[in-house]
Amino acid sequence: MKTIHLILFTILFQSASCQDYGKLNYLKHLPEDLEEISGMESIEGSDLLYAVNDSGNEPVLYLYDLKVGYYELTSPDLENHDWEDLSTYYDADTGKTYLYIADLGNNNNKRKDLAIYVIEITNIEAKDQELDNVHKISLMYSNQKDFPPKKKERIYDCEAFVRVDNYFYLFSKNRSSDFNGKTQVYRLKADGSSNVAQLLTEIEICNDSKDCLITSADVNSRGDIALLTSDKVFILSNYDSDFKSFDINRHDLNHYSQKESILYKTDDIIWISDEQTKKTGGNLYELKL
Repeated sequence: MKTIHLILFTILFQSASCQDYGKLNYLKHLPEDLEEISGMESIEGSDLLYAVNDSGNEPVLYLYDLKVGYYELTSPDLENHDWEDLSTYYDADTGKTYLYIADLGNNNNKRKDLAIYVIEITNIEAKDQELDNVHKISLMYSNQKDFPPKKKERIYDCEAFVRVDNYFYLFSKNRSSDFNGKTQVYRLKADGSSNVAQLLTEIEICNDSKDCLITSADVNSRGDIALLTSDKVFILSNYDSDFKSFDINRHDLNHYSQKESILYKTDDIIWISDEQTKKTGGNLYELKL
């Protein structure tokens, strides 16, 4: 296992001073081991970030100190088929904080082993360590019958989820050949008492298959849900538990890249990261709403 890694910035793949980041504020270049970052989260009052990579990478949860380096959290109970997002939740009744890893990547819509990993992180220390408090929630979609379905019905990929109160909400990455600009919203009980994610509704995002695919989500203390695409952030608010009604607000970033992770640093400040592709990306950005 690796110990804490020092981050070297003497040679970067790009210079922040000469890049146009649109409405984003460049914060820093991410470590090489996070070049395929697919999810990140933080805990209120802490400067540490939790981060994961997607398929093809080791099942490692990174605990990242932006000023010092990062640590690796591992467990034999973790498998990375295609990790795509993170979410956190503070349980006021128990005083415990939980982190959730969404192993929901499903590019070909044929997986039958979708899962959400539950990790209690209340007393996690900043050091390399093996986790002993991992629980797995398996799940399936209520409306999927074929594995894979026809190409025009491939709506069962998911890279974005949050926990709100007693439920997980999943927002699909629509890979249908007849892309219609909509994301499907599913709801799953967070206590693991059911493994069926129920389809609630569809939300029209925008109808460009290159820039309207949802890649990450996060929720703030007000309950606002931020949804990320390659060049946009959509804020959902004033929704009910069934998403029968809601408000949606669009923010164009004017900066296109393979953005895969979003988190609320505060209720009105968002952090976004993108994957590194050749000599671009691999950065952490800030967006003030």
